[in-house]
Amino acid sequence: MTSASTQPDSGSPSLARSLRALGEIVKAKRVSCELDLLDAADYMNVSVTDLSHLEDGQSIETGDLFKVLTELGLVMLVMSKTDATDVLDALGQTVDWYPDTAQPPRPHKATAPIATGPNNTTPTLFVDFDGTLHVGNSFIDENGQITLDTGGSLLEFAPLLVNLLEPYPSVEIVLTTSWTRSLPPEKVMSYLPPALARRVVATTHGTTARFGYIQNGTDRTYIVCKFASNRRLTRWLALDDRVYGIEKFERVPGELQEHFVCLDPSRGISDQRALDRIQEWLVNVCTDRGQ
Repeated sequence: MTSASTQPDSGSPSLARSLRALGEIVKAKRVSCELDLLDAADYMNVSVTDLSHLEDGQSIETGDLFKVLTELGLVMLVMSKTDATDVLDALGQTVDWYPDTAQPPRPHKATAPIATGPNNTTPTLFVDFDGTLHVGNSFIDENGQITLDTGGSLLEFAPLLVNLLEPYPSVEIVLTTSWTRSLPPEKVMSYLPPALARRVVATTHGTTARFGYIQNGTDRTYIVCKFASNRRLTRWLALDDRVYGIEKFERVPGELQEHFVCLDPSRGISDQRALDRIQEWLVNVCTDRGQ
């Protein structure tokens, strides 16, 4: 018997008589804490996949189950049905144990996403600068001047992206470059060719990663996934040379791989394989939209 409040201020416990019921209690408690799956899993030190499976009524490792319950302030009581009946009676709840066991299992229902509203099907590119649109790491001095440690040209590969996108006017761009930490968005966009700058609709600067993700190098991956989830984007592709640990943020194994082009920083998008992948994505998502 798992005793839990499905509402943050409710004093009435909930009874979990199946994995499905337990998952519903866990999800309700997580949502009441205003945590999405990514943040909750990180806070509890369990994988997103395990937390998602638990909320969907599937089994996970016992140790991970107790981690989730403990961090959400839930407790599990194991006792005989006779004792449980007495406890529940004292709490004002009446339970008929037996008819439920004769019922056929209820059909599995996937966990609904936390974000509400329709999906956003606008083709969206997440674009980094260093190791993506040029080779090398950038340095921004106190006057806002930008140089590369390679001595190369800033955004030297940007014209390649201009040419790729030219037949597809509906494609929008979200900038993931670290330049936005030091410079206003308008200044960052001014370095882009006008054909790219006018496609920019946002940056990920306001989306932050937990310290643990920064420590293990998965912060950029987390930020992109978080932004895409918050905007309910379904047709997006991230171009970056430092997106690591993609599998850590997948609810279903392999579901995010197609959304990332992990670039060789010595070539960026000038790598023919990267150009082919971007072109393939553009054809697929824009053809579906009738372009």
